[in-house]
Amino acid sequence: MPVPIRFLAAVLSAMVAAGPAGAASMIRDAEIERTLAHIANPILRAASVTPSSVHIYVVNDRELNAFVAGGQNIFINTGLLTKLGSIDELRAVIAHETGHIAGGHLARRDQSLQGSKGMAILGMIGAAAVTIGGSPEAGMAIAAGSQQVAKREMLSHSRGEEAAADQAGLRFMVSAGADPTAVLTVINRFAGQEALMPSQMDPYARTHPLWGDRVAMLEERVATLPKGTPPSEEEVYWHKRMVAKLEGFLKAPAQTLKTYPPSDTSETAALARAIAYHRQPDVARGTRQMEALLASRPDDPFYLELKGQFLLESGDAAGAVAAYRRAVEFAPKEPLLLGGLGRALLNTGDDGDTAEARAALTSSVRLDKANPSVLRDLALAEARLGNEGAAALATAERFAIEGKMPDAARNAIRAADLLPTGSPGWRRAQDLITMTRRVKRRN
Repeated sequence: MPVPIRFLAAVLSAMVAAGPAGAASMIRDAEIERTLAHIANPILRAASVTPSSVHIYVVNDRELNAFVAGGQNIFINTGLLTKLGSIDELRAVIAHETGHIAGGHLARRDQSLQGSKGMAILGMIGAAAVTIGGSPEAGMAIAAGSQQVAKREMLSHSRGEEAAADQAGLRFMVSAGADPTAVLTVINRFAGQEALMPSQMDPYARTHPLWGDRVAMLEERVATLPKGTPPSEEEVYWHKRMVAKLEGFLKAPAQTLKTYPPSDTSETAALARAIAYHRQPDVARGTRQMEALLASRPDDPFYLELKGQFLLESGDAAGAVAAYRRAVEFAPKEPLLLGGLGRALLNTGDDGDTAEARAALTSSVRLDKANPSVLRDLALAEARLGNEGAAALATAERFAIEGKMPDAARNAIRAADLLPTGSPGWRRAQDLITMTRRVKRRN
């Protein structure tokens, strides 16, 4: 069945990384995305927003910020995720941003549009807008780096919108059974910053103005609200594990080991240390720590995935395949795990593994069309199997994600020439050719 243009447009969510260790501006990690969805879903349901219609993206940026863009897409910086002290604080941030979504506000912050990181986010915003709004040409232009198009669509939050999001967020917190005092805790983390020069302020304080009457109104309102139910032990566990994983991959290993010393015998500390040892690299200690984690949770697909990543990055592709296969066994519909399995299979040096790699990578793309690294691996698998047309098509889709429209067009034309006329792949290539030509005319 051919992929319609509206679905091809979703391919344009640009610059995603393969995992927490990735250096791109967007972080992709199956465990982290699952945890954030679990934390956010009660808030979204309280707002009468379908959870599956909202995407939460993690931005690899140490600055403290969160914003909503493209209608129903929430972006949270890693700096803020690791700074917030509790699930309810994170829910307070998500509730406020959901207030903007429910209120129909559109926030595209100047801070998010500056420099190379901003350009990567522009691609993501463009794709998100395309997916929701059904305007592939506009989205393609944004993904291709047209700041002028994006800036014309920017809307800074007014004081009225901020106040409306505050009140809506409080309602969502209460309806979800969360503690509304967490809203004040988040605000107090940025108290007094309005007296600073803009360059000295945390982005969250710049993009969410903390004027005095707003804070006073929140304090008065929160005092009358019920305190909610504490998060469950399971929720606390997964939140701590998410933070430990982020810190393990994003902080310097020495800093991670100082924050999570061997005297800390908790599971989350062991996870952070395993990642730090692997990154030093101290393969032996990292492996021992990882095996200890798996001994306590042998069926955990995300620990198995992490073991597979460690093994693959250490040069043991066969061992990585075994770990990823187990991970996929326990989470067969996680596209990032399928992508990891495909990548490991391509690195074994055994030609017989290529067909299995293609099957895993194809399944990954079917579930998540916005991962350029998986499309790159799929193109390699198809080329090894002699399927040059399919390889060209996957390459064209990867370049489209990355906003490299001339390269996307060139490979789409090649794919159309090589694939059987009228086949699903040929029609997808034709769609890409049409879309890239429209982008060229717009620019």
